[in-house]
Amino acid sequence: MPTPAPLRCLLVDDEPLAHTVLRAYLDRLPGLATWAGSCYGAVEALTFLRTTPVDVLFLDVDMPELTGLELLRALPQPPAVVLCTAHAAHALDAFDLGVVDYLLKPIRFERFIKTINRLQATVPTAAPTAAAPAAPVQEPATDSIFLKTDAGTERVRFGELLFVEGYGNFVKCHLASGRVLLTAETMKQMESQLPAGQFLRTHKSYLVNLASVERLSGNVLLVGAREVPVGSTYRQEVLRHLR
Repeated sequence: MPTPAPLRCLLVDDEPLAHTVLRAYLDRLPGLATWAGSCYGAVEALTFLRTTPVDVLFLDVDMPELTGLELLRALPQPPAVVLCTAHAAHALDAFDLGVVDYLLKPIRFERFIKTINRLQATVPTAAPTAAAPAAPVQEPATDSIFLKTDAGTERVRFGELLFVEGYGNFVKCHLASGRVLLTAETMKQMESQLPAGQFLRTHKSYLVNLASVERLSGNVLLVGAREVPVGSTYRQEVLRHLR
């Protein structure tokens, strides 16, 4: 069976750092995806796409002149689109417009690999080559996260982390040992770095390890020996995971 050609990827983002990061990620995935070009604004991207076909558009949302969503609505036949943004509030609009995936900045390489694997499975490419099928990139096996604290960088295994609590511009990581680590990560960053099947947002200020939940009583979870609130907007999702 012929192997699909590498995905031709265009990045549209007004932040130079975003181009540097995603270009480095694509360079680590030879044979699966290639860099078709860089545009630093939506108007520039419109001109580029008139003459150069691409398979995938990595698209920022908040840009001057024309937003990413406005660009997407203006394209008569857009390629597969992956939104890259620091704001989760755009998710509903994104999926209404049929995007393939939604990446929250800062984008981690492990999460980027999942997107490329999804694109490989769903996006037809222009020129298949007769070769042995390429295996999906193996997502790096990991059971822990490194957290920066005042004392340095500390490795915390997922099984030891009971829950994460928002604390102003910081988060508190509550461990099974009773220790509490304070780190400058945001709740959004922690949520993107922890495995979704194991950790669940239960409140705007709490992210819980489902394996550590002892019981749900009303709108309160008992996690280890601590009580964690369940926000009204998160309750149905919490119930679904605890069934």
